Amino acid sequence: MKSNRIILILIFFAVGYFLYYKDKPGPISKLWETVSGVFKTKDSDTKKDNPYKAPEPDNEATATKDDNESTASNKKKTEGSTKEEEGSLFDKFKEKVLGKDEQEETALGDHEIADFALPAINKTDEIIKHKNYTLRYEEKYEVPSWVVHKLRGEFTKGYANRGDNQFIPDKKVEGNSALSTDYSNSGYDRGHMVPAGDFKCCQDLMNETFFMSNICPQVPDFNRGIWENIESRIRGWAVRDEELYVVTGPVLTKGMKTIGKYNEVAVPKSYYKIVLYYQANNPKKARVIAFLLPNEGLFGKRMNNYVVSVDEVERITGLDFFAKLPDTIENKLEAESDWEAWTRVQ
Repeated sequence: MKSNRIILILIFFAVGYFLYYKDKPGPISKLWETVSGVFKTKDSDTKKDNPYKAPEPDNEATATKDDNESTASNKKKTEGSTKEEEGSLFDKFKEKVLGKDEQEETALGDHEIADFALPAINKTDEIIKHKNYTLRYEEKYEVPSWVVHKLRGEFTKGYANRGDNQFIPDKKVEGNSALSTDYSNSGYDRGHMVPAGDFKCCQDLMNETFFMSNICPQVPDFNRGIWENIESRIRGWAVRDEELYVVTGPVLTKGMKTIGKYNEVAVPKSYYKIVLYYQANNPKKARVIAFLLPNEGLFGKRMNNYVVSVDEVERITGLDFFAKLPDTIENKLEAESDWEAWTRVQ
């Protein structure tokens, strides 16, 4: 029994001695490096680059369009290394406890867009599909003519952060999309059609809203003022109504002003946004609201001053919205746009 105590005491002092000298020069530190090297993984030795980090647009002024697109392609390939992979095991465990994994999994499987929410599509239209939105791109103007996304209340809540995102070209566009540098020093904001804030549920979905195919030139006071207020109001409606479809785009006309270092990007004079609430199992409760606003600072103006019918947006854009809805429902909805129906408590 006494011998066992002596052995335990010796082991205790030996471990303490080893831990004390493992970080000091000498044979013990070399032994520790050898042992720890066996268990060290390659990933732990390699410092991971931030997959979202990119040069600021103004630093790219001397680059060509192909150079910019090559850079964007390389960034796209590295997006598989997400911030979750860069985090510690503790961070991953913490996010799991808080429910992030379950929330993102639900969102990723529930963002598909129903056919009835899409405008009529012609054979010659260039249709681009991303995970969380579908758009028709106009190469002539280097902006989309419409962008459609499904917005659920739970999409608006979560952990996604837009802080590290950079606007990048959309490689799905056949003739190449506009570049972020086309907007540099132009005096116009890179205005989202599908707002980044609509997808706080999932970093992957929020990242996709920064493709340049989803961007149009907007007057800063407009983009950061009434336009942002409308986006926020719609998110509130989505929380209340659970699921909405949103169609957004510029009004494209001849003779528009253009900006751009490498592309001629049209500056629309006005924008529209249409919101549809529709349940196939209860079409009688369907309702729609449309906004049509000039692309200018609208200080002190109320958003309900810019409510119009869908028929009016169709007339001014030449588009056919909700073409696959039953005609009786489509005709009734598009003739109405009732602000009160959307603002009163349901």
